[in-house]
Amino acid sequence: MRKVDLHTGLSPARFGRYLAACGNDKRKAAKLYRANLRLSLELYGVISIFEVLLRNAIDRHYQGLKGENWLADAVQPGGYLDTGAGCEDSFHDIQAAIQKLGITYSHDKLVAKLTFGFWTFQFAPKEFAVAGSTLLNIFPARPFGTKQKKIYRDLIKINDMRNRIAHHEPICFDKDSISTARVERRYELILELLSWLGYEPDRILFGIGRVKKALAAINSL
Repeated sequence: MRKVDLHTGLSPARFGRYLAACGNDKRKAAKLYRANLRLSLELYGVISIFEVLLRNAIDRHYQGLKGENWLADAVQPGGYLDTGAGCEDSFHDIQAAIQKLGITYSHDKLVAKLTFGFWTFQFAPKEFAVAGSTLLNIFPARPFGTKQKKIYRDLIKINDMRNRIAHHEPICFDKDSISTARVERRYELILELLSWLGYEPDRILFGIGRVKKALAAINSL
């Protein structure tokens, strides 16, 4: 059986960007492609941990204020998302998730079913306001004066990076040049928000986050 190199196994459109960034050096481009995969794997693990901690913090907060079934109650007639103009996406996300769960529904399963995008949008201006404008309280260690708008913008950036990885898009470029600057900024945002949630990032990510090593591998190419 004929051996096939990585660059011949990938589509020209996918590998071409790596090749162009490496001056048409196929070996270096293959190293970059693999290094990008390692970075994506490491960062996705970190984002996954952050997502779970974030959604659980939001869930605990609203259970304390609105009851243990706050998500399902929010979309009932008269619920805060039912009456909240501009919150249609969050409303439909919950309804769709409940419908998919069917007879297996439970509140915990509903929490797990909803996406990072949904949890991000709980800090959007409309959702934040109709829920009572209290959600910043899940970040007890946030600096004085931190606004909901900053949290929302930061979460959008992290979610966008998560989606790039999930759709197998490269994260090692700035336009057509090799660069990890954007990834580093997103990683620092995650560490910052973890600390604001009250966690010690090094401790909570122990054995998981080898992001810096993966970044260094790309930066050394």
